[in-house]
Parts: sequence; C-alpha cells; structure tokens
Amino acid sequence: MKKRLITMAATLICAMLATSGCSSKSGTKMPTYKQNPNPTQVFDLTITTDKAPGPFSVAAAFMQYDITNMDCLPPAESFSGVQTTPISTLLPVALTKTGDSTYHCQFALDGLVDGDYFGHGVCHFKPIVASVRFQATGAASDTRFRATLYAEDLATQPQLTTYYWRGGYPRDKKIEGYPDNGSAGPDGFKESLRDDLFSITMTAKMVQP
Repeated sequence: MKKRLITMAATLICAMLATSGCSSKSGTKMPTYKQNPNPTQVFDLTITTDKAPGPFSVAAAFMQYDITNMDCLPPAESFSGVQTTPISTLLPVALTKTGDSTYHCQFALDGLVDGDYFGHGVCHFKPIVASVRFQATGAASDTRFRATLYAEDLATQPQLTTYYWRGGYPRDKKIEGYPDNGSAGPDGFKESLRDDLFSITMTAKMVQP
C-alpha cells in the first residue's frame, strides 16, 4: 500500500510530460519525451470489475516511467539545493471497453525513448507501474478508484486484484475527489464492511513478437 501511495503522489507532479510539455517548479520548460515507435516489451492488459456499485463513465489507463539517472537533469535549485525537475511521467494508454465489466489495453515497458532531453546527457527511463482509474461521472467530486500493477512484479505476479468499499461510490461523503487506492484483500477493511466490497482485477500477458 505504501509503495502504491508514494508512486501515485509522484505522478501528479506533471502527469502528461510524454505527450505535452509543461514547466517544473523552477520554471524550466519541460521537453516532450519521445515515444518508442517500435516497442518490443509489450503487454496485453485485461481489467475486470466485479460487483461494481454502479456504472463508470470514466475509465482511463496510464503507464508510468521514471528517469533513473539524475545527472541528466538540469542543476538543482541554487538556493535550496533541491532537484525540482520531475523524474516521473505518465503516458496515457488507450483503454477499450470489451464487455459489461471488462476492459483491454496494451502497454510497453520500453514505451519511451532514452535521449538527451535537457542538454546534460542521455536520460534513461525505467518502467514503474501500469495504472487504471475509474470514476462514476468524471466530476471533480467523484471518488477516483485506482488500481496498479508494478512492472517489477510482472514476472512473478502478472495478476492482481484490489478491493474497494462500495459506499465510496459515486463520491466520498467527506472528501471530494477522494483517491481510493483500495486494499489487497477484504481483510484490509473493517469486518462490518467486508460484505459490501467490489474489486478491480488487472491481468497482464506479454505479447509475443
């Protein structure tokens, strides 16, 4: 759970760097990272919801990549010494609804091209996590039900089920736009809530070249 929360928080820094430029906190113009036109590490991803509390008008998928070598980034802030250039980026992935409760997409571990984007040497990208987000209507107040499948776990755990309390749909009563990252199992909830859960299962399978 901790790893999932940390990653999701990091990706909010500048979520669409791969498709459109933005600025870092220091005001540095962020480059547009090149997408790999011929990836070789491609996975089919099937997403299945079970006992969903209602329809989801918003379903989105992303792949997160991190820059692994900090020396390729612009220098840290001179006053604070803090590196303010984001190392994480989200690449949107086309998600198709294939049934009442099933969705499909493809993501690539080598989806971004290493390159000298800041003039300080080649930046190397590492695939971090495939994620999906479901919302009832797309309103800002909707609960954002999130599920993740980490790249480092694909070889040993290509399928992962995450559980959520149905009462958080369509929105949380206390927190607008609540980011619900769920729990790995029903035992992560109070016993009184365990009969009122739904799940999102992500299943990945490598596409053979």
